[in-house]
Amino acid sequence: MQLLVIRDALDAGLEKKIREFYESQSFRTVFQSVDYFLFFQEVRFYKPLLFVAIESDRVTGLLLAVLIREGDGLLSLMSQRCVVYGGPMAYRDDPDIINALLAKLNNTVKHSALFTQFRNFRKWPERVHHIFKANGFVLRDRLNSFVLLQEKFPVELQFSSSRRRQLKKALQSGAIVREANSQKEVDQLYTLLEDLYHQKVKKPLPEPQFFRLFFEQIVPKGAGVILLVWYEDKLIGGIVSPFTEGVSISELYVCGLDREYPACYPSVLATWAAMDYGQRHGIQYFDFMGLGRPEVPYGVRDFKLRFGGNQMNLGRYARRNQKVLYVLAELGYNVWRTIRSKI
Repeated sequence: MQLLVIRDALDAGLEKKIREFYESQSFRTVFQSVDYFLFFQEVRFYKPLLFVAIESDRVTGLLLAVLIREGDGLLSLMSQRCVVYGGPMAYRDDPDIINALLAKLNNTVKHSALFTQFRNFRKWPERVHHIFKANGFVLRDRLNSFVLLQEKFPVELQFSSSRRRQLKKALQSGAIVREANSQKEVDQLYTLLEDLYHQKVKKPLPEPQFFRLFFEQIVPKGAGVILLVWYEDKLIGGIVSPFTEGVSISELYVCGLDREYPACYPSVLATWAAMDYGQRHGIQYFDFMGLGRPEVPYGVRDFKLRFGGNQMNLGRYARRNQKVLYVLAELGYNVWRTIRSKI
């Protein structure tokens, strides 16, 4: 088995083989695609690493990891982590291929990332769980919810009765939903997101460039959509949704001016709009991308669960690569969040 680590340019011949392998996988996700590798390459403070397993001149395994940091200098040193969304992918979940990919990943990022985290989009077979464990990963509880998008039935039939009433009122309020059609509109959405993350979420938000590149690169390739909620020519909400054609559409970032426009329920309308978009485009399910830890009360979880769906604990695999720095960084991050909460 040959293992490649691609950091920069991707050979055209190899790219073709990777795309063919990707399309053959039943558990494929756009977050492990060539399109997202190319996208992440352009985002500031993001550094993608594409691991490719090759046997007999065929791609048999794939893992797209992303090194993410919050800035330069000391902030970079204390914040850089390695995140894998939905990977790895291997022919028939072959344990030898998965083990080789994980070992290569660990060896590559052990000095550059404080920790590595796999955000699972599926429940792994027990034999794969043992491989993660053997490579130093610990499975930590994390909830998520998936809403089925069936062609024959409106998705809102799965909502709670109160959520259906809110959606009905929102659709009658005069608010409309449409796709973003300019960088200016994307920047307007970013302003709403920035306010939300500063005032409530208290977590890092990518720079505006991330969203502009998503609009420029991902949307035209049919790998994502940005839906905006408008009321009387004012932007009051929106959602950024990557999607895997024919499989899933995800809630990556969502926001709404719910207090300012209570009759429009912009957060509800934006979330429903992504589900409706997926249903109209032959996508199987909507992915909420996380509901937090089961033992911790989480208001956002309550909001999301009223859209129905199947709640699952798929967990996240995590590995500390630099234990001392990790503890110091975690302490610093908690102090930062405390300060932010008082601003």
